[in-house]
Amino acid sequence: VLSPPLPDSEGTIVKPPAGCPVSGPNTYWKLKKSLYGLRRAPRHWYDLISKLLVSPEIGLQRCKNDPCVFFGTLLPGKPPFYMVLYVDDFVYFSSDRDVEQYFETALSNKIKVDFMGEAEFFLGLKFDWIRGDDGHVDCRISQEAYANSVVEEMGLSNANTSPLMTPFRSGFPVDTIPAVDMSDADRAPLIAKMQSWLGMINWLTQGTRLDLATIFSLLASHTKMPSPGHLDAVKHVGRYLKSTADLGLLFTSRRNQALESYIYFPLNESVPLPNGSTAPELTGFCDANWGPQDASLPSSSTPSRQVSINETRSICGHILFMGGSPIFWKTHKESRISRSSCESEVKATDECTKSIQMFRNVLGDLGLINLQDATTIYNDNRGAVDWSNTTSTKGMRHVNIRENCVREAIHIFNEVAVAHIAGASNPADIFTK
Repeated sequence: VLSPPLPDSEGTIVKPPAGCPVSGPNTYWKLKKSLYGLRRAPRHWYDLISKLLVSPEIGLQRCKNDPCVFFGTLLPGKPPFYMVLYVDDFVYFSSDRDVEQYFETALSNKIKVDFMGEAEFFLGLKFDWIRGDDGHVDCRISQEAYANSVVEEMGLSNANTSPLMTPFRSGFPVDTIPAVDMSDADRAPLIAKMQSWLGMINWLTQGTRLDLATIFSLLASHTKMPSPGHLDAVKHVGRYLKSTADLGLLFTSRRNQALESYIYFPLNESVPLPNGSTAPELTGFCDANWGPQDASLPSSSTPSRQVSINETRSICGHILFMGGSPIFWKTHKESRISRSSCESEVKATDECTKSIQMFRNVLGDLGLINLQDATTIYNDNRGAVDWSNTTSTKGMRHVNIRENCVREAIHIFNEVAVAHIAGASNPADIFTK
């Protein structure tokens, strides 16, 4: 492990380990280099590796909007090179093998580094590469091994499986699980299990399992005061995970015809870039429900009960596609109750706009998007689409200034364009159920 030098301004004194043969009693060491475990050790390592990567010998540039992404043209007349750094692990790519070999040689001359060949595992993600006879390449990314370890940790290795399971228990919305009066001592084990299990599920949600995003968001809001019913809901997610551990994402260099036939929109059309090359198009889809998770208040045929404020807040979500595959998704409960479905959809469009602006910044730095063209956001609520395009009604005059950022992004900065899509064809609909 490479230990970067410790800055003079961060003098650190440590006690030698017990039994050290070269240190006497009451002896202390002043560190010259950073050690793994120091609070600022990650910063010291990043400062060292980033200086090496941007040095003239290697010649990469640091992305302005993501300091862990590096890119550049290493060889004249050759395709660009891209690298993503995560502490002391990284993945890199160029469409020309000569460029990759040049980088490997240049970095090896600076530090000791092991190049593991084609990416197979990275941060718990498994990469399966499928090369067709026609020259197309598919990459399937999954977390099957990690998902199975989560199931085992939850004690559900012998649970029954079913291909028809969903993350939700039918007829038991999370927000309607009743609270239970318990002592702090009795509730402590519930809190520990909820936080531990949901923490593991969270990594799946962020990696490849967008189908778990909504149920994770709902259950995570109950980690401070859970009841046994909430823990049962987490166990149901574990059983669903056991049944679907092999699910993942597919990235392909060919047209994703199966997905296009479902949503009726081409998702991986190549768009021209200012440098003369092309890149897949970035597209966003957003959706929101209105009211409780089950989309209906208690009917007159059921015993009346008090509906909580949190329960009536809308759930919104969005998903970004590039190259015919999802690259980012997010779902959460809105912070304030919406007065109409149109208002909840406007808030969902605002959240999608923020994510698109983030990706446009990063992709713009990398030269992988034409910033002169607006990125399309599809929404299945006609009122929200019309409102985004400045059509206003009395019922929407109360909308917050924050949501007006959507209009600004459309009409002033030309960053997004909001269009209508049929609800049955909206991929983001998965986040609102």
